[in-house]
Amino acid sequence: MQTTDAAYQVLKKHGDAMDVHDLLDETLALLGLDREASTAARIYTDINLDVRFQYRGKSQWGLKDWLPKTPGKSGGSGASRDREEDDGEELEEDEG
Repeated sequence: MQTTDAAYQVLKKHGDAMDVHDLLDETLALLGLDREASTAARIYTDINLDVRFQYRGKSQWGLKDWLPKTPGKSGGSGASRDREEDDGEELEEDEG
């Protein structure tokens, strides 16, 4: 199983954003791997590069699947890496 697939399963089962350390611990446990710095760093890098995941700020990671679908957003060039814009959208939602 790919490390990102395992992390995806962990988040899907949890149902909400998780602290990166908890996400890494549960992912490593699912894969049957020991917590070594190099292994945890590789998984964290893989999560960063996988478009299915979204950084929520304050060490929290969630799934892009959980975001509401916004009409008019085509997901064009660079849309998968717009974390700063996603964080701004999150702040706007909190104001309501």
